[in-house]
Amino acid sequence: MRSLSLSSARSMLPSLLDDVFTKHETIIISRNGKPVAQLSPLSSDTYQNEAARFPLRGVSITISDDFDKPAPELWEALEQ
Repeated sequence: MRSLSLSSARSMLPSLLDDVFTKHETIIISRNGKPVAQLSPLSSDTYQNEAARFPLRGVSITISDDFDKPAPELWEALEQ
């Protein structure tokens, strides 16, 4: 468990939230040396599971070798 001052937490809030989410780390925020708040990860039943939140995670994507080849028929269609 990590402890930070309020001024440090204020300047680092986005990265602190990342740590809480990815590392499941609890962070104590203090003011004048006294703990006043705690950032902690939510339990898994409090929010949707990752599969529901990120439905395409794990889906393989294939990109054709000629995906960047010019397509003159598309340019001709745009010119009309």
